[in-house]
Amino acid sequence: MSPRRPQRTSGPFSYLDEPEYRANFVEAGLADPRCTLDRSALERLATEVINLKPLIATSGTKKTGIVITGFKTVHEVPTEHGTLYELRVKQPGLASAINQFNIRFAYDVAHSAAVPTPRVVPVTTPEGGQRAVLEVEFESEKALTEHLTFIEGRLTAAENARNYDLKADLAVSGQDERATYHVVRYRVGDQVWDTTAATAGSNRTRHRHDLFGLQPAAGLLGLPQQVLGGPAGQRWRNPADWRDRFTAQLNKYSGVDPEDIEVPLDDPEKAEEALEERRWATRAADALQVAITDAAFVIGYVPKDGTRPDFDAALASTNLRTHLRGPLDFSGTNQAMASGRKLVDGAYADTAITELEHAVLTGATPAAFLDDDPREAVVKLVRLVDRVVFPSDTPSLRRTTKLLVEPSPSQLRVEHAKTRGEIRSALLTAAVGGVDLPAAAMDTPHKSLVGKGIDTTGLSAAELIAAAASAEPSTDRDAARTELAHLAVPGLVNGKVLLGPYGSTGDRRAVSTKLAAARITDDGIALFVEAIDTFAEVMQRRAGREVMLRPQGAVEGRLRRVANGAAVAIDTAKPAHSEWFTTHWPPVQDGDSGGGAGTASDLSPSEEWEAKFKDITGLIEKAKKSLTTLDKHFEAMCPLVGPGRDMSADEREGWGDKLEELRSIAQSAGEHLRKLRYRPTVTEATTGGINEFLFGTEQAG
Repeated sequence: MSPRRPQRTSGPFSYLDEPEYRANFVEAGLADPRCTLDRSALERLATEVINLKPLIATSGTKKTGIVITGFKTVHEVPTEHGTLYELRVKQPGLASAINQFNIRFAYDVAHSAAVPTPRVVPVTTPEGGQRAVLEVEFESEKALTEHLTFIEGRLTAAENARNYDLKADLAVSGQDERATYHVVRYRVGDQVWDTTAATAGSNRTRHRHDLFGLQPAAGLLGLPQQVLGGPAGQRWRNPADWRDRFTAQLNKYSGVDPEDIEVPLDDPEKAEEALEERRWATRAADALQVAITDAAFVIGYVPKDGTRPDFDAALASTNLRTHLRGPLDFSGTNQAMASGRKLVDGAYADTAITELEHAVLTGATPAAFLDDDPREAVVKLVRLVDRVVFPSDTPSLRRTTKLLVEPSPSQLRVEHAKTRGEIRSALLTAAVGGVDLPAAAMDTPHKSLVGKGIDTTGLSAAELIAAAASAEPSTDRDAARTELAHLAVPGLVNGKVLLGPYGSTGDRRAVSTKLAAARITDDGIALFVEAIDTFAEVMQRRAGREVMLRPQGAVEGRLRRVANGAAVAIDTAKPAHSEWFTTHWPPVQDGDSGGGAGTASDLSPSEEWEAKFKDITGLIEKAKKSLTTLDKHFEAMCPLVGPGRDMSADEREGWGDKLEELRSIAQSAGEHLRKLRYRPTVTEATTGGINEFLFGTEQAG
């Protein structure tokens, strides 16, 4: 029996809305033209949202009859693949599920032979349109569980590489940033059910569930009934069957100190009951700050005219922008853009840039007007932004430091380089007219270069490409290739390739590392040129100019290009994507990449940790034996070196030097031991391999 009114306990944790409001919510979605969810998806969504009544738009009166007409407020989110519609609401903290299929995991899953990869398909309407639902199919629930285990491991591995504790932050401060979810329909054998998965917010969702004492699978597979005293081996799939019961327990123990619950030592049965009460009190205390969170649910999708409907790609696009923190807000309140305007206005006041350049950087004039030649316009734009944000001449260095309130060049730190990178991305984005260039995916210079500025060859676009493509190695060719790679980055990032080390991506190498690997190959130089051309086309279209499409055979065609306002592939058999930059580089043979097997790229930090961790048990035993032997040796030596031992000055000096060497080693070992003791980490969750992760579905922890 569900503890509905009047039996349910009140408290900070919200119950589901009454069935009649959930039914009205479903009817509102079916009536709203912006919502493309079907009835089953809306019924699931109604269990993920609270305070439904204010969301529902109606017409008429009680006298004339009240008619549900849709939702009151729906937010429009444009992407290059079409328009998404979001319903922004309040959500119970224990709702929704982590996402297994977003862009951050595609590379890892596709390259893991041990992990089942599901079939992912869009769901169409009877009229042939596309619903805001992704359907995935697994052969069995075991395959689904294995897949979810892998994703949990990747999330944990990425968390271990970060310098903050998200779970602790949520417990203390709550969740300030809105997570976004979309509907996923699972087909496993003859079972079909819907859930809401994180478009952006898998880590937050997972840690919220952990604070509630739930396994990540609860949002997706359902809750094991034994968690609430039911039979083992069965689970509730529908949140409406268990959410209120779970919430009632949280409210019952909210405000109760777990230590105040006494555990009798002489009665095992009552002791177990008391321990269970302590667990509920701990859950209520831990989850209090995330009892209710802000969330956005994707309820509709309308493909862009003239493009292939691709709901999955539209979601990936928004997820990418969210995780890379792109400079999407060009208002004066945006810190990166506000700082950028300071630098631009300061440079213009000092006559360091022209009136046209000032207009371009503030977004008043399209960047394509910097030069009649499209390639040259790209080169001039990137160099212009670099000149303002990363100047190399002394007067400009002084002006930039003063306007950004930075310390002297020798005192610049990583955070200063990061801030400059965000400003650079904001200015480039504004200059082109809103193209999304996330800062984390760009090639921000190392902090040592921030105080020196970015050098340039000064060559024109044609000269630079010719020098970079030269068959003869030289310092001039190296310089040209380095700059060409830098100039190509906006085009690469806009094409959603060359992703930086962000979020839960398995490969965490820096953009500069990937560019350095690319520029030593002829293949890489060809791609850089195409990236510049692709970005040039975007700039020309933003300026309202007619764009002449490049001949099919003009380039190898790894990047998407702009055609009739849509991004299409020149050669679908050989597209550019992040994998091209992160796995294997083709060897250069006689000036031709040849498409060979290539050489392996560097290990990511998680992979390096895995390699070092393999023999850790044996190493610890060896260390213990060595330290024990050394300790016993010193113990035996102490009486021999004490008072009465007649040592010469040379002997004393030599003995002291040897002891000093040993002392520094012992101190270093002690410091590392202290760090390891007070830095607990789930080391078995660093590889993402399916056999490395324990996945408990039988009961919540």
